[in-house]
Amino acid sequence: MASSSLFKIKNLKGLRAINGHQIYHKFSRNNHWSKYSYVCGTSNEPLKAYTIGGIFNDAVQQTPDREFLVSRHENKRYTFAAMDSKVDKLCRSFNAIGLKHGDRVGIWMPNCAFYYTVIIATARLGLILVNVNPAYQSDELKHSLTLAEVKCLVTLEKFKTQNYPKILEKVDPDIWKRPPNTPVKSKMLPTLESVIFDSENRLNGAFNLQTFLDLGSNKNYSIPKVQPDEGCNIQFTSGTTGKPKAAMLNHFGLINNAYFIMKRLGIHDDIKKGEVHKFCCPMPLFHAFALSLAVVAPMVTKSTVYLPSEHFDPKATVDILTKEKCTFIFGTPTVYVDAMSAFEKLPPELQDNDIKFAITGGAPCSPILMSKFKNMFPNAKILSLFGMTETSPCTFLNFPSDSDERVQSTMGYIQDHVEAKVVDTKGNMVPFGTPGELLIRGYLNMNGYFKDEEKTKETIDSNRWLHTGDQFVLYEDGYGNHVGRLKEMIIRGGENLFPKEIEYFLESHPSISQVQVYGIPDRRMGEEVCASVILKKGATVTEADIKAYSKGKIAHFKIPKHIFIEKGAFPMTASGKVQKYRLREIAMQRISSLA
Repeated sequence: MASSSLFKIKNLKGLRAINGHQIYHKFSRNNHWSKYSYVCGTSNEPLKAYTIGGIFNDAVQQTPDREFLVSRHENKRYTFAAMDSKVDKLCRSFNAIGLKHGDRVGIWMPNCAFYYTVIIATARLGLILVNVNPAYQSDELKHSLTLAEVKCLVTLEKFKTQNYPKILEKVDPDIWKRPPNTPVKSKMLPTLESVIFDSENRLNGAFNLQTFLDLGSNKNYSIPKVQPDEGCNIQFTSGTTGKPKAAMLNHFGLINNAYFIMKRLGIHDDIKKGEVHKFCCPMPLFHAFALSLAVVAPMVTKSTVYLPSEHFDPKATVDILTKEKCTFIFGTPTVYVDAMSAFEKLPPELQDNDIKFAITGGAPCSPILMSKFKNMFPNAKILSLFGMTETSPCTFLNFPSDSDERVQSTMGYIQDHVEAKVVDTKGNMVPFGTPGELLIRGYLNMNGYFKDEEKTKETIDSNRWLHTGDQFVLYEDGYGNHVGRLKEMIIRGGENLFPKEIEYFLESHPSISQVQVYGIPDRRMGEEVCASVILKKGATVTEADIKAYSKGKIAHFKIPKHIFIEKGAFPMTASGKVQKYRLREIAMQRISSLA
């Protein structure tokens, strides 16, 4: 479809070069072979066979003195050339301890400048970086390091309440019973050979950072011929249900996805005009969202990226936006809720900002939250990005030219060079506008789940379609909308209910700040609708008040039977996703105690 559309365009008299959005709107209705849910993102640019190490080297050569990274909480600033020097030293030391092309290097750290050094160094050497959530405890750590067969682990001593040497000791009580700077020998972690702590302290059985860097001083290293299709980054799925799986992403998918996100936003054109964008990263770097928009995209566009804090801090984020005048921010809806709350508390004279783009992803964003953001930042464009870890990550994204109504009512427009279709439970395509499971095919799909052929085959079928597990609606004009996760759909007395629809309605209540809707088992109905609610500051509302507000506005069977007014925050993964299964467990315990 993409190639035939482009052929027609080239043969139309007087038609200027246009983007995929215009292409699709001009030809989509005529080109559909049927009225069934299939779309393909057209493009007037080819995919690029690059590697992460290659695009970073290009940025170093072309803009060596441009600021690349500012880590505000560490008071560190690096140009592209300065970062290249740090990367070079780390590569020498990785080579000195015998790491070879394809070996896995784990990184178990919060956001910091050194995280960038490790990402780029591993990519340059053809190593595979394994991103480990800094909140993981011993069982989760053991699962991650064992599954990914990690050979070298880069970490630090302490973060918040985490004591990393002690957590490792819980995995293997004998792990530190050996001299410093010697290979690890662990029965519990059989592939692990080296542990490097970003610390000045000398720790038994491990390297501190300076000692490790000294290993590579005055030594040369060779850069292997890294191929774009090679795996370079293992992302563990969020773990909102069950044990995380290890999704293997490759250079080709990550680079092209970031490139075409930037193209959609018009940032490449801004760069040509001499405008340098400033990216604010409040999201954790171990997350695919941040890897794409805070690491790869700044390299692709030769832009500057800012880290406000080690972990998400609303005040620090707002401080970066207002004082450093960042033009681009991205995050989950929770990030925006908390950041806007901090922004509101600033005096008017300190609220000046240059935000041009705000991307929301990781979870669907409610229209009410989007409207509030628009009112607070009238010069910024808030846009929806939809995707998942396994798709590197973006599959749908709005255009800056989209109307506010379009942004609020869809998850965006199909990405360039990406195919999407929506199918029923039998695998047959459904008509446009009909909910079903979203399937994705194209350059952006992961290589597979590391060392898990069975799960890979369950997710990517023989025709190379990746089954997302998302309930989705495709429209004939190339836009789509997220209805919910297949596993989150509530079946109440035979009615299929989508939590997002109920959440969006309840968020219209003037006293409600956030809502999560989920199903709980019920003997009579199969499942009943349950809601957990966080109120706005100072508001007082009862369960009965919310039910009365809902009556006559939504169908009676959509009104939650149980409503819990939560005193604190929702349980979250470290990447900012609400853990609905935990809310469901807590709700069932509460209901059981009242029985």
